[in-house]
Amino acid sequence: MSPVSGRNKEAGFIRQANRAATVGRLMLGEIRNWAEFLEADRIDLTALPRRQLKSGKADVKRRLSKELEIFCEKNFTGMSQRQLSEMYEDIKAFRGMEMPLIDFERRFAPVRKEVLRGNPVHLTVSISLWGLQFRIPEEELAKDIMEAVQITESVQQQLRQFESISQTELLRNRAKIGSLLQHKKFAARSGVIACFNLMEAYLNGIAFDYLRTVDMSGLSNSSKKLLGDSTSASIRDKLQKYPALIAGSALWSTDDSDMVQFLDVVKPFRDSLVHPSPFAAPEKFGGYDKLRLLYRTNKETADLAASTTAKLVIRIHKHIESDSLLPPWMEELWAKVGKG
Repeated sequence: MSPVSGRNKEAGFIRQANRAATVGRLMLGEIRNWAEFLEADRIDLTALPRRQLKSGKADVKRRLSKELEIFCEKNFTGMSQRQLSEMYEDIKAFRGMEMPLIDFERRFAPVRKEVLRGNPVHLTVSISLWGLQFRIPEEELAKDIMEAVQITESVQQQLRQFESISQTELLRNRAKIGSLLQHKKFAARSGVIACFNLMEAYLNGIAFDYLRTVDMSGLSNSSKKLLGDSTSASIRDKLQKYPALIAGSALWSTDDSDMVQFLDVVKPFRDSLVHPSPFAAPEKFGGYDKLRLLYRTNKETADLAASTTAKLVIRIHKHIESDSLLPPWMEELWAKVGKG
C-alpha cells in the first residue's frame, strides 16, 4: 500500500471517529454552538504529518472507539460508529435533526426502551443544541392547557384588587380592567381548544401505535378503517371505540359521566370557538346556540375542560397500559388541572 493511500485511510478513520464523537456529544447536550459542531469536519487531516495521523489513529483505537462503543451500547441497540458518523451529515445539513422514531430506527438503530422512558412509537426524535429529545404532540398540547389554566388563574388574582373599590376608581381603571378581562377570556378560549386538540392527538397516537405494533389479523375491516382513517372518524367514535379496540375490552358505557361531560359539555364549547356562527348547531347535535357558548366560555369552562380531558386520557392509558406508569406529561397535567 502506498503512503498516499495509507494516509487517506488513516485520515478517514480518524474523521469518522471525530464525527461520531461530535454527534454523541451533541446528543448529550455538550456542544455549545454549531461552529463547535462543525469543527469535526474543518481540519484537513490528509495534510497532517504521517506521524500525527498514526498517533491520532492509535488514540481512536485506544480511547475514543471504546467511549463511542459504551455510548452506543447505553443508548441504542446495534448502533455503530459508522452510523453515528453518517448521522453527522444529516445534522450538519439542517443544523439539527427531527425524524419520526420509526424512520430513525429503520435508518440508524433502535433506541433502547429505558432511554425512551415510556414514550410512544409515534414520537419524533429531535437532536439539537439542547441534546437528544423525544417529542410528542400530546406533551406540547398538555403544556398549552397548563399554561392557559395558569394564565386564567393569574389574571383572576390580579382582578381581585378591584373587587372592593368605588365606581369612580373602577371607571378610572377601566382600560386596565378591560385588558385583564380580555386576557382572561383569551386564555380560557385557548385552553378549551387545546383540550380538544390534546384528546384528538392522544387518540390518533394510540391508534397509530397500535396499527404498527400489533397483529391486525383479528380485526374486522371496519375496525381497521376506523383506526387507520383518523381524518374521517369523529372524535365521538374515536373516544367511544378506540380504547375497546386497542385494549380488547370495553372501558366505558355510552353514558359514562366523564365521556358524556367531554362530548356533550366540552365539545360544544370547542365547536363554538372553532366554527363560530350565528346559526345554531343542527338538532342532531343538540341544537345549541353557538354564539351564546362562545360568549360564555370563561375560566370555569376552561377548568372543567382541562380536568375532564386529563381524567379521560389517564383512564384510557391505564386501561390500555395497565402495568405501566403514567407518562410524565400526564402526571404533570393531572397535578396542575386534575379535580376529583
